[in-house]
Amino acid sequence: MCLAYQSGSKGGTSTVQKVLTDNPFDEAGNLKPNIKYQTGEFKYNYETDANGRISNWNTDNLQLTERDGRLNYNSDSLGKIEGDHAGHLAGDRFGGSPERDNIVSQSQNVNLSQYKKIENQWAKAISEGKEVTVNIDIKYDGDGFRPIEFNVEYTIDGDFFSQSILN
Repeated sequence: MCLAYQSGSKGGTSTVQKVLTDNPFDEAGNLKPNIKYQTGEFKYNYETDANGRISNWNTDNLQLTERDGRLNYNSDSLGKIEGDHAGHLAGDRFGGSPERDNIVSQSQNVNLSQYKKIENQWAKAISEGKEVTVNIDIKYDGDGFRPIEFNVEYTIDGDFFSQSILN
């Protein structure tokens, strides 16, 4: 499936056409540039930038998985430096994909503390029957593949929250 989407900056003149695809990977196993795709147990939404890096993930209905145990995941995240973790954007407990289409390099502190605290809020809210929406923009330095910032926006039963996490 291929559907075209227009994406651009506010007031800007540059427009990038994003294509919705069923297979986000090229023949070498890297994410394709400028695409939209869905992945994971609940088909969450993702976008890549011109360099094939995940630039956004979002969902209007974050859910908890019903399966037992964690899935094995690809620990070889792009741009990883010593001390980094292969961090799930949509965590395993939310049915996030265990592949590079949902995994980015995160510092240990981000993965096990800052990001996890937000995920714990989401999980608690879902367990209480509340509706959770999530939108995360991932920022990079130049052409690098290690994220430098996660701009996290989410709602819990319509209440809006926002946090920027430096990586």
